[in-house]
Amino acid sequence: CIEAFLEELGRAEQPGEARRKIYALIPSKPEWERVKLFQRVLATADECQQRFSSERAPALHLALPALEDVHITWSRRLEDVKYSDFKPGLSAGLRKVEEYYERIADNNTYIMSMVLDPARRLAHIQENWSEDLYREALALVKKLFRERYMELNVQTGSGAPVPSARSDLSSSQRSRGAALAALSGDESDGGGIRQRASQVQSANEDIEVACDRAFRKYLDYDEGLPTGMSRVEWWGLNGHHFPVWASLARDYLAVLATSVSSERAFSSAGITITKRRNRLKGDIVEALQVLKSAFRNNLFLFDCGPSSVTEADLEDAGQESESRDGDNTEQRVHGVDDDGINIVVEIDSDTEDDESDVD
Repeated sequence: CIEAFLEELGRAEQPGEARRKIYALIPSKPEWERVKLFQRVLATADECQQRFSSERAPALHLALPALEDVHITWSRRLEDVKYSDFKPGLSAGLRKVEEYYERIADNNTYIMSMVLDPARRLAHIQENWSEDLYREALALVKKLFRERYMELNVQTGSGAPVPSARSDLSSSQRSRGAALAALSGDESDGGGIRQRASQVQSANEDIEVACDRAFRKYLDYDEGLPTGMSRVEWWGLNGHHFPVWASLARDYLAVLATSVSSERAFSSAGITITKRRNRLKGDIVEALQVLKSAFRNNLFLFDCGPSSVTEADLEDAGQESESRDGDNTEQRVHGVDDDGINIVVEIDSDTEDDESDVD
């Protein structure tokens, strides 16, 4: 198309210097090869951006792996003779990728997002990072998990964690006992203090064991992400098995990887508010933007995802079905015969002879 366009422009000119300059713009075969190589260089960066620019699904967990892939690809092409014309650009691009990588590698959000991906968990870090970096990442994840576990399951008092279950003693009894122990110098009271300290230490040890068990439960979970299921759906179905991890997932997986969706929202608002519609009020603009977004994302007609409400309804329906089956003297036996015909046999326990109906 470019060659045809330039030839048409050249033919439209009078013979002379202008036509010669236009024809000189037609790329030669080596120049076309250089353009194709340059397209490959740019395609690597474009693929990287597309990987974590999703608007409908969590994508932050793909940021570090995508930058690593770009760095590996460009480093190989920097040593390839075919890409010698692009060495300055590749070198500058690698420096920029390293700069971005150093900035985000120290951010807890990126590492936690990778671990909260049920398809990989710690696999990418373990396979591609050094042993020291893997241990540091694991220690960081464990620290963040422990803080959330203590926040959700443990109440702190006097700077020491204690079980969330309340003691049988009332507050007045506890304060009275503490005052008596402080005033008494008897050995028996000292033994009581040591016993309570031992109980607190034992409770703390139990908490640490439970925390570590909950931490490993998700990481050692055998089932990965089924094909066609999003990460949000997976956590909606399995979050009740890992309540602390699910709490972290709600915080970290909601973080946008790029500002693409925000910029598109501003662009869409610019299309809505034009010179002919410059007197729209804020509530009307907001309603129009929400409706446009819902329409484009097909949110008017969709299948409801899993939730605690639907789960409770299913449990209630199952209990009602079991109750009816226990009270009913009629049983229905379903089966399929050799010809593929569905057979339903009704057995009435009140009659002496068995009666069967075939549908």
